[in-house]
Amino acid sequence: MEELNFVVDIGNSNIVTGVYHRNELQYSWRFDTRKSKTEEEYFETLKSLALEHSLNFKTLSKIALASVIPDLTDVFMHMFENNFKCPVINVNAYTDLGLSFPMKDPGFIGADLVVNAFSAKEKYKTNCIICDFGTATTIQLVSADGFFYGSIIAPGIFTSATSLFKKTSLLPEVELQQPKNLLGTNTRDSLLSGIIRGNTFMIDEFIRAIKKEYHDLKGIKTIATGGIAELICKNSSEIEIIDKYLTIDGLNFICKRL
Repeated sequence: MEELNFVVDIGNSNIVTGVYHRNELQYSWRFDTRKSKTEEEYFETLKSLALEHSLNFKTLSKIALASVIPDLTDVFMHMFENNFKCPVINVNAYTDLGLSFPMKDPGFIGADLVVNAFSAKEKYKTNCIICDFGTATTIQLVSADGFFYGSIIAPGIFTSATSLFKKTSLLPEVELQQPKNLLGTNTRDSLLSGIIRGNTFMIDEFIRAIKKEYHDLKGIKTIATGGIAELICKNSSEIEIIDKYLTIDGLNFICKRL
């Protein structure tokens, strides 16, 4: 039987899935996270997506799940148990990935941070700062030998922008895109500069501060991931790599490791 791994990354805003043949991503699907959806509804969504590519779930070898929503973790684990006949790995900070932590109990660390740390270590074989742009923006430092130094959690771009639009009467909601200039000459461009360039400046300054504080770590590679990473990091002076598949690639590595 060919080795097909199915990976699922459940975030607060989106669920991203991938089907891998060994190291090659065959298909990737993204859909909205809905806490109210049932196990049956999610299974029907996956079945319809699989049908488009003539994918038979019976051919899967392993499944890896990373979730930051406990209720949906239970929904998906129950769905896998009832409809899939292969081993399932529910990844968390206790999963044996060769990572080490500075605290006695790392259980509070989100599965997304754990997977990204492991993925960056495996893919780039060096010390890494990883910036993930999702509902929250996270920044973390992991060493080449898998030591998780810690993380920063800031409001995500869409989260903070949506809050701004809702709480201000005279600022219109705008489609997020690169601003033409640093200083806007109309409300739209001024908003875009504040939201997009403001987040770029924040990320760059955090990265510089981390490098300064952990100056003993040489050769730190800076990686960005998440749906909006390219938009935010286009003008970054610190981000070296935009890796849109970092998380699901990491889940596939975990399938192979475990």
